[in-house]
This record gives sequence, C-alpha cells and structure tokens, in this order.
Amino acid sequence: MPKGALRYRSVDDMPAGMRARLPSVPKTPTLPVLPSAPKVKRDDPEHREQVDFIQRVDSLALRDPRYARAAKRTFAIPNGGRRSKAEAGRLKAEGVRSGVHDLFCSVARSGFHGLYIEMKALDGRPSENQIEWLTESIDEGYAAFVCKGAQAAFDVWKAYVDGNLREVWR
Repeated sequence: MPKGALRYRSVDDMPAGMRARLPSVPKTPTLPVLPSAPKVKRDDPEHREQVDFIQRVDSLALRDPRYARAAKRTFAIPNGGRRSKAEAGRLKAEGVRSGVHDLFCSVARSGFHGLYIEMKALDGRPSENQIEWLTESIDEGYAAFVCKGAQAAFDVWKAYVDGNLREVWR
C-alpha cells in the first residue's frame, strides 16, 4: 500500500465527499435467463420426404452437371406447415395462397412451362385446394404431380428434366 494511502473496508465506510469523487461503476448486469429446452416437434413425415427429395436432387446435380441448372431452379414454396396465427396472418398478407404445391422447378421442358410437385407422405392425401391448384396448373401449361414419398417425386423430377415425362404421366 502506498505511503499515506487510506484504507477503508468498503465504499460505504468512506466519507461522503470522497465517495462522490469516485467514478460510477455500473451495477453488475443480470445474467440472461436461458430459454427452456426446445419443444419436441411433432413427427412430420411429409417434411422428411421433402428434405430427402431435395437431397437427392442436389446429389444428382453434383454427380452429373446436366442436372445442375434444374436443381438450382427447383425450390420449396413454404405455404403449408404449422404456424402461429400471427405468422400465418403475416404470410397471408405477403401473398401465401392455399393449395399451392410444395415444390416448383422453373425450367421449361417438353412443352411445359415448369413442374409443380405436391409432396405427400406415403399415406398422405391432397386437399381439395391442392387438387384444384393441380388441375389449374395443368390447364395453364405446367406439369403438376402429387407424389407420395421422395422416390416418387425424384422419379417425376428426373423424367421431367430429361424430357421423358410421358414415361411417368398417368
């Protein structure tokens, strides 16, 4: 301790005039409250099938460059899913439409403007709105399919990109 220095047990023991000259020290910040454990999401087989489909498309594009452009131009349309009412309202205001299919390939082939795929789990069924959208899409010159599972969707997508869609058209 330097010569002539005063020693106090705490700041409260100092004279008021000396305490007033001390720089203010911010209070110790409170620690953030950790969020609770994430909620376990319900099993979503349609989501898993769609992820599997996209992985197959991307994998094929890496192995065979003929599919790269079509893979890049194949994307999900996030219309369905479980959302809060606020999020659903926000998306509806942005233009989300009921019945629009899950996936779209924006590459023209064999006289079609593009390919819509409505992905379903192996035991899934399309809604009335989805059937209406599919019918209208075909009427407008698009290829459109309801596919049960990733393999069916991949087979349709590959046939479409190869220009052999008539092989899978039923």
